[in-house]
Amino acid sequence: MKAKMTHEQLTVKKRLLAETKARMECDESKPGFAEGYAVWKKEYDATVAMYNARKKANLTQRELAKRMKIPRANVSRIENGQNVTFETFARYLRGCGFDFSLKIFPLRRRCGITPVAVG
Repeated sequence: MKAKMTHEQLTVKKRLLAETKARMECDESKPGFAEGYAVWKKEYDATVAMYNARKKANLTQRELAKRMKIPRANVSRIENGQNVTFETFARYLRGCGFDFSLKIFPLRRRCGITPVAVG
């Protein structure tokens, strides 16, 4: 017998299905598609990482909202990727008891010169 999905799991699943459908309707040959998809993928990966951090911390949205001193609905919006700023991303993760590091790297080599890593 299948276990029932929580409301949060259903919300995430519905969002994923809608986004997958939208991507399938896009024409990958259109100019800018690859760049747009790359940006979307990074944003999506960030929201999944936030959701996973909350789950690893065994926190409900309500408990995290209390730690962040924001309404629970805002936690839901954050997890759905709505208007997530860098500051919000950091506050969310700290509220879960996590921190993160930022990795900056060049997109490609230019003129045969290997870029030097920063940091």
